[in-house]
Amino acid sequence: MKHSENSNGLLYKLGGYYLIPHELLHVLGYWLIGKPCQYQWGDYCVRPLAQRTRNERLFIALLPFIICWGLGFFFYLLWLVLAISIQLPFKQYLLEAPRWHFLCPLFASLFIIYGGTAHGDLLTAYHLLFTKKELNDKSQETEYQYIQEQISRNDPQTTNRDVPLIVRARAVEEDTI
Repeated sequence: MKHSENSNGLLYKLGGYYLIPHELLHVLGYWLIGKPCQYQWGDYCVRPLAQRTRNERLFIALLPFIICWGLGFFFYLLWLVLAISIQLPFKQYLLEAPRWHFLCPLFASLFIIYGGTAHGDLLTAYHLLFTKKELNDKSQETEYQYIQEQISRNDPQTTNRDVPLIVRARAVEEDTI
């Protein structure tokens, strides 16, 4: 049992390090809107130190997704322009093009895949946009807890949840896995 606790702690810490670029984009968002925040290396979230408006929260939540996908599309577009400008047939292009040309789709794919780290931010943005306005009367910390509860209840990676997820075609019993 002790081994699994150590490995879970290690995985948790590695996951935090994997998210550092993502969280630094949140810090950049706070800096751009002029709000203070707190972040420690390896943490899973950036903590706000001041009240934010709904639009500021949306901006901060969506910034990593927009940056990652924007860079991904930029590199794909750059590769397309380079492939067309070299004026070679496709098969000949694959054989004779400079090898650095193929870094563009590689970087594009990596940025778009890394954009998947923003799935929680997309759920947060969804709840900010489409939930009832009754949250405006509550404090920001209570609102944050409410949104995190809604996200965790609908997170497909959560095994124990009391709300059925729409995309699940059938209920999976734990014994069958």
